[in-house]
Amino acid sequence: MHSSRRQFLTRVSLAAGGALLVPSVLAACGSDTDSSATPSAAPSGVDAKWPELKSRQVVVAGFGGETYDVRQKLEFDPFTKLSGARVTQAAWDYGKFTEMVAKPDPEWDMIDFDGYSIAALIEGKTPPGKLADWVRRCDLVDAAYRDYAAGSYAYSVVLGWSTKLGATPTGWADFFDTKKFPGKRAFPKSIYAGTAEIALLADGVPKDKIYPLDLDRAIAKLNTIKKDIIFYDSYAQGQQYMAQGSASMIATANSRLIQLKDSGKPIDWTYQDAILYPWGGFALTQQAPNADAANALIDYLSTPEAQAAVAKSLYLGPTVSAALDLLEPNVLAKQPSAPENVAKQLSVDVPSLAKQDGEYVEKFFAWVGK
Repeated sequence: MHSSRRQFLTRVSLAAGGALLVPSVLAACGSDTDSSATPSAAPSGVDAKWPELKSRQVVVAGFGGETYDVRQKLEFDPFTKLSGARVTQAAWDYGKFTEMVAKPDPEWDMIDFDGYSIAALIEGKTPPGKLADWVRRCDLVDAAYRDYAAGSYAYSVVLGWSTKLGATPTGWADFFDTKKFPGKRAFPKSIYAGTAEIALLADGVPKDKIYPLDLDRAIAKLNTIKKDIIFYDSYAQGQQYMAQGSASMIATANSRLIQLKDSGKPIDWTYQDAILYPWGGFALTQQAPNADAANALIDYLSTPEAQAAVAKSLYLGPTVSAALDLLEPNVLAKQPSAPENVAKQLSVDVPSLAKQDGEYVEKFFAWVGK
């Protein structure tokens, strides 16, 4: 693994929902429910059919922050009540996971990953553990990866703008047009998701020609507005820039702009030409110490009910199509994985991005540092 990639992925969340700098130490932030809790009836509507579980905990490397506070309440705590297995959170660390994934005594059971990271592992020498046969698969995950990825969500990097601009932007080309749309552009500094794709779309590359990424062309396009960029280190900081008027436009996570607009800020946004990360998943270590409970948790997280609960609260799109049917029309309209929104976006080519990820990271951070 490239050292710059490891250093970056060790400290930064790539998931739009968490979108905060990852804590540097392990945090046992599991449920207050005792790990030996007696299983109770499944929450209403959840159909969970697991073999008898012997494990009484699951160790999950996740992003912390708002996303995981919500997941704890909506998913982890109900799972503990149902299964008797406590969910213990560990600080997310890509390098640490890859070092332990094939070891006989790994510290963690699983990690929250983007799809392209899982694809890269599967194609590499140390693939993650395969899901148990009885774990439900997520039908919106690419078929080639369903045996290794379930339980997570879709998210998008979208264009947002201040309504005080007057004119309404229609695509990424407008993001680069500082004459027609004056003001600073809020842009990610330590969260590189979607940035090359944005630049290439703005430079006129058709969606079906984006992959493989022409990273040099993307960097050249980004250089045309670098003097107009104010970088943010977390999605929360990006929100602040827009809320206080420090920037007139932003490239950021769909969930963050929905929050701003719903709170009454003079902000609007669009899924048109957004960069859709269509699925993620929880990757298992090959010899997960609590494999039975870990598989049961992934199965639980893949239920339509659990997926719909996260979508309603965090606007992170389900990777199970049946969950979309559980959403009210006004909620469905905001989901990145809703069919009407998928059609508007550039959906990330997971296998292609997996092959270029290391180069992507190195060139992006070299550009940021200049």
